[in-house]
Amino acid sequence: MNSEDFISQLISETGLTQEQGVAANGIFESTFLAGNKNKDFIIAQIVEKLGVDESQANMIYNVAIGLLTTGVLSKIKGIFKK
Repeated sequence: MNSEDFISQLISETGLTQEQGVAANGIFESTFLAGNKNKDFIIAQIVEKLGVDESQANMIYNVAIGLLTTGVLSKIKGIFKK
């Protein structure tokens, strides 16, 4: 999944604006995703940069991780189909 697809899907599933979707994408692209410390850091960044509360930031995080996981799994499955 490329950045444009990710942003579009994130906006669709969370109700973010285009500007917020781009900002959220930047946060996920610039942060290593593994580990609870990074989850807390990402959620704090979403709250700060998108101007949402922690509950909404958590929802955005969960949707984004789901999208990223789906994209990675699709690529892995595609490799083995060849």
